Amino acid sequence: MNMKKSLVFSTVILWLASACTQAPSPAAPGKPHRSTGSGACNSAPSCEDLGIRYITGDGVRIDGNRAVRYLEKACSYGSAGACNTAAFIYADAEGGVKQDYTKAMNYWNRACRLGDESGCANYKLAQDKLAALRAGKYDKE
Repeated sequence: MNMKKSLVFSTVILWLASACTQAPSPAAPGKPHRSTGSGACNSAPSCEDLGIRYITGDGVRIDGNRAVRYLEKACSYGSAGACNTAAFIYADAEGGVKQDYTKAMNYWNRACRLGDESGCANYKLAQDKLAALRAGKYDKE
């Protein structure tokens, strides 16, 4: 598993572990959550929970666009972890989301400003890769 995927996996696992004790499940076991829009959540934990569910397929069909919409809303409520996860979705074009490095950088920067150490590390790595690309010193993997 490459380092970026490992960071995403670690972030998701840590968040899911903390969410199990903080936020109720949006759907009864065995019943998929049905949502009509981002109004279905009204706090950082509930929006982040829905975003994670939509990117992992936990009780719902995987939908990267819905996932990122909920994660962006959680980020706007001040969830650094949601900002970091949204950045990865944009950087990796997960779940059908259009790849957008500018948005990814902006979300990693915001995660960092909100105090997320992995967001700071990801932002720094992305800046370093961008500088190397501009200097012609980066080999694509």
